Amino acid sequence: MTDARLLARRAGELLAALLVAAVVGALTFAGVDALPFVEPSWLPETFGATLAAGVVILTGWLLLRRATSGRTLWLLGTAGPAFLASSHLGLLLNGTPHYLFGLGGDQLNRVAYVTRFADSPALADPFYADAAPFYPPQWFWVGGQLARIAGVDGWEFYKPYAIVTMAIAGAIAFVAWRWLVPTRLAVLFGLVTAVVGVHTNAYEPYSWILVCLLPQVVVATFLLCARAAARAHDPDGGRPTWPLVVTIGVYLGWAALGYTLIAGVAALMVGLVVVLHSWRYRADRAVVRALLGRLAAMAGISAAIALLFWHRFLLAVLGGAETESSVANDFAPEVASRWPLPMFEVSAAGLLCLIGVVWLVVTVWPARADLAAERVAGSLRARIGTNPDADVVPDHDGPLPPTDRTLVLARALGLATVTVLGWYVLSGLRAVTGSTLLPFRMIPVITLVLALAGVVGALTLARWAVHTSPDRSRGRTLAAAVVVAGLAAVQMVQHVSEEDAEFAAAARAFPAMSRDVLDAVDDLTGDRVPSDLVVLTSDPTLYAYRPYFSFQAPAQAYATPAGRYEERLDEVRRWAETGTPEELTEALESSAFRSPDVLVLTREGSRRWVLPAMVNQMPRVRNNSREEIVFRPRQFDDPTRFDVREVGERMVIVRR
Repeated sequence: MTDARLLARRAGELLAALLVAAVVGALTFAGVDALPFVEPSWLPETFGATLAAGVVILTGWLLLRRATSGRTLWLLGTAGPAFLASSHLGLLLNGTPHYLFGLGGDQLNRVAYVTRFADSPALADPFYADAAPFYPPQWFWVGGQLARIAGVDGWEFYKPYAIVTMAIAGAIAFVAWRWLVPTRLAVLFGLVTAVVGVHTNAYEPYSWILVCLLPQVVVATFLLCARAAARAHDPDGGRPTWPLVVTIGVYLGWAALGYTLIAGVAALMVGLVVVLHSWRYRADRAVVRALLGRLAAMAGISAAIALLFWHRFLLAVLGGAETESSVANDFAPEVASRWPLPMFEVSAAGLLCLIGVVWLVVTVWPARADLAAERVAGSLRARIGTNPDADVVPDHDGPLPPTDRTLVLARALGLATVTVLGWYVLSGLRAVTGSTLLPFRMIPVITLVLALAGVVGALTLARWAVHTSPDRSRGRTLAAAVVVAGLAAVQMVQHVSEEDAEFAAAARAFPAMSRDVLDAVDDLTGDRVPSDLVVLTSDPTLYAYRPYFSFQAPAQAYATPAGRYEERLDEVRRWAETGTPEELTEALESSAFRSPDVLVLTREGSRRWVLPAMVNQMPRVRNNSREEIVFRPRQFDDPTRFDVREVGERMVIVRR
C-alpha cells in the first residue's frame, strides 16, 4: 500500500470512528436524558455508578480474552469511550436543557457563538457587528451548521453537541493511538482519555477535542524526526516522512482554528522535539537541514489553514484598524497559582498519575534507574525464591509496545510533561507584569499525559509482578492485579468532580428564557430579522437565544480587541448623561461604532432605567466589578424617536 493510500485509509478510519462515536454518544445521551429521575437527588449518580461497573467488567473481559477479534477491539475502542463520556455527562445534567454552568460565565460567550453560526455560516464575531472576530470559531461554526441542519435553536443544540464532542474525543484518540501502539493498549488509552476528559475538561469541550490528540502528535513528531534523520543519508531507504508532515501540520492548523492556546503549546512541543533532535545530530548538517525543512513545512501547512480564519483580523490590524490589548491572559484564578500535581491526589486517578511519573523516569533514564530497580528485584527474588530469568519478557507479550516504541512513547510523554511545567514557570515569571499565560488550561494536558504513562507503567508493573512470582502463585498474582485494576477503574469512572457538580447544579437553577422580552423585541422591530439588530441589554442571555449583535460584549475578556470595549463603555456613559430625546438621538447617531437599534434596560422605580456594565479588574481575585449606568425615562419620551414597552422589570426600547 502506498503512503498516499495509507494516509487516505487512516483518514477514513478516523472519520468512521467519529461517526460511530457520534451515534453512540447521541443515543446514549438521549436515553439517559429521558430517564425520569427526581431532582435534586443522587439517583442519577447511583445509576451511573452501576453503568460504570458494567462497562469496566465488559471491557476487562474483552481485553483479557485472547480470542477477542480486531474488529471487536476497534468497536470497543470507539463505542466504549463514547458511551462513558455521554452517559456520565448526560446523567450529571439530567433535567436541564443547559450545559455545565447554564448560560453563566464563559458558557454565555460559547452559546452565543453557536447561535451566531446557526443563523449564518459567515464568519463573524459572537457579539460585535462591526469588528473583526478574534476568538477561533471552528468548533462553534460546526455546531452552528449542525444546529441549522437539524432545525434546532443554537442554545438548545449546545448541550447535546458538547456532550457528543466529549464522546467523540476518546474515540478519535483511540484511533490515533492505534497507529502508534498495540490495539489493546490503544483501547485503554481511549477509555482513559474519555474518563480524564469528563473529569478535567468537560467545561471546555472545544479544547478537549484538541487536547485528546496532543500526546499522539508529540509521539508522531518523534517518529518523524527519526525517519527524517534516516532518510537524510539514504533518500531511497526507509518510509517517506511527508505523511507525518502533513498530519502534524493539519493538526496544528486545525488547533489554530479551534483554540489559540492549545495550538501555541502544541507548536511549542513539536518545535522542541525537532530542536532536540537537531541538537543531537548537530554535527551532521544534512540531518539538521532535513529536520528544519520538515519543521518549516509543518509550519507552512498550519499557517495556511490558520489563515482561513485569522486573515480577517490580521488584515484589519495591518490596515490600521484601532485595537486594544486583549485582557484574556490577565485572568488569574486561584487554581493557576500553584503547579498541577495530579499524582498527589488521593484517588485512583492520582495513583495512576504517580505510577506514570515513576514509569517515565525509569524509562527515559534507564541507566540511572536500572540499578535501583535491579536491587529491589534482587531483594524480592531472594525473599520469594523465584528464577532470576523469569522477569525477561519478550517485547510482543501482552499489550505493551516493542521496546524501541516504548522508549519513544516515554520520551514524548515526558517532554509534554516538562513543557507543561515549563509553561507554569514562564507564567509565574510573567505574573510580575500583571498578566499570565493561562497555565491552568494546561491541567487537563498534564493529567492526561501522566494518566496515559500510568497505564503503561501499571501494565509493566503487573507483568513484572506476575513474572517474578513463584510458578504456583502466578495465577493468584494475576487475579489480584486484575481485581485491583478493575476496582480502581470503577472508582475513576464513577467519580464526579466537585466543580462539575456545582456547574450542573447551576445549570439546573438557571432561569428560563426571557420569552416576553424577546417577543417584545420581535413585535417592536417588525420585519427585521434578529441578525440585523444591534442590541444594548441589561440581560446578556438574550444573545444566547437570538443572533443579535451587541453594542457591548458582556465582559471585556470576551470582547475582540478590534471591538474597543473600553471606548464603547465610555460611549454608553456619555449617552446616559444626555438630557433629552433629541440629545440622545444625536449622540447615538454620532457614535464611532454602529449604534444600538434596541435597548433593554432594567427598571428600578419610576426614574431609573439601569444598564449594568462590567468593568475589567483582572488579575484581581474579583476580576470584574459591576457599574450601574443609569438612564432616565425622559430621555426616551418622544414617540417619534423611540418605541417603549414595559415588560416586567425590563424596559424594551426600539429606535424608530
